[in-house]
Amino acid sequence: MEAVAVPAELREADEAAISAIGLEALVAKAGYALAMGVRRAAGRCVGLRVVVLIGPGLNGADGRAAAKVLRNFGATVLEVEVGAPVLPACDVVVDAAFGTGCSRPFAPPLLTGSPLIVAADLPSGLDATTGVVHGRSLKADRTVTFGATKPGLLFQEGRALAGVVEVATLDLTLKTAVERVTERDLELLPPLSSERHKWTVAVGVVAGSPGMYGAPSLVAAAALHTGAGMACVATSATELPLAREAVLSPLPLTEWSTLATTTFARCGSVIIGPGIGRAEDLREKLTALLLACEQAVVLDADALHLLGPVSELSSILSRRSSTAPVVLLPHDGEYTSLFGSSPGTDRLEAARALAAASGATVLLKGPTTVVAPPDGGMAYVVNGNPSNLATAGSGDVLAGICGAMLARNDLPGSAARTVALAARLHAVAAALGPRQGLVSSDLPAYVAEVLGGGANHGG
Repeated sequence: MEAVAVPAELREADEAAISAIGLEALVAKAGYALAMGVRRAAGRCVGLRVVVLIGPGLNGADGRAAAKVLRNFGATVLEVEVGAPVLPACDVVVDAAFGTGCSRPFAPPLLTGSPLIVAADLPSGLDATTGVVHGRSLKADRTVTFGATKPGLLFQEGRALAGVVEVATLDLTLKTAVERVTERDLELLPPLSSERHKWTVAVGVVAGSPGMYGAPSLVAAAALHTGAGMACVATSATELPLAREAVLSPLPLTEWSTLATTTFARCGSVIIGPGIGRAEDLREKLTALLLACEQAVVLDADALHLLGPVSELSSILSRRSSTAPVVLLPHDGEYTSLFGSSPGTDRLEAARALAAASGATVLLKGPTTVVAPPDGGMAYVVNGNPSNLATAGSGDVLAGICGAMLARNDLPGSAARTVALAARLHAVAAALGPRQGLVSSDLPAYVAEVLGGGANHGG
């Protein structure tokens, strides 16, 4: 996993580095890294025409240092101060105007022609925490970011403005509270034990109602394709076409708590909510089941509406005798219903706030997914979620993946780390499918392909 650093963490690391090696040496490191980023973007230095847009702070100093290195490598470099209305024709523009300290709207100069844009640290005007643009930004082809990736490069407008992001660590010592989950992390997942049996990883599911029977089918299929040896599904559906191996049990008329000691007794996790409907009498049944479950619990979809608002959900969770984690999987609408306000632009803070208020781990869905634990510990981001995941049922698949991963007892770290890995698996699986026309019933097979190593998944 890769560190993601907010401005305060980077300032602390910068101060420590300056104390150790001096400001001039740190700027020289950043300038060299930036110059090498320009060379990689353009494919050469000799004969390259470069304009460096210079700001008044450290970003400007980094730009000047890069200009010196590029000249030494054979480029023709012109340094232009911020405020120039138009930049002259060139092959590459280095945007070193403003970095993480930008606090006022930025108005970039006009470009002549179509040069490559290489941003120093982040595109000028971009909020390093939220990804919102103050004023306007030059859309970068490449961003050489210093120390660690900033959240602003992963969220909101920053995702599209940053281009290819490369991290120049500058040997900074960072203490961060956020990590980015990569495809490499999936390759490091331990294989399931050769001593396993079908109950070693078993998942319980409460899902489906008339007109919504696709939900339990997708959840169970996803859990099985993620490695669960058994899926026990309590539902009013009479068959699950995508998961014929699942064991079906009828939902009790009243005492849903009995499921915990009967249908789900040998399960390592229980997934509750997809497609169950929102009938008023379900709230009491769900509460009883949630209190009775000793296993890890995933709450999704209708369960989030039925058990909210967050103050009431928190009260229920505080009465659980089990210390096993509870995980919430809201999209923005479900977040708003639970929390009483939308996630807003700072999605890291939004996920942390709901986790703290509810006492549960929160996986906030979006183009960049955020996972936050209730204790304020390490949070995780999963960026690059493909647009083909915006299809009916993909959330049910994610719930099944999360349930199967939580049911394993061999994965290190917190529940937040586990479901963040599940979210990355969900995204990588979707990337194997068609860019348009992916249907959720195809996703479980792609999940198994990723886990089984049936294709080369570098990155």
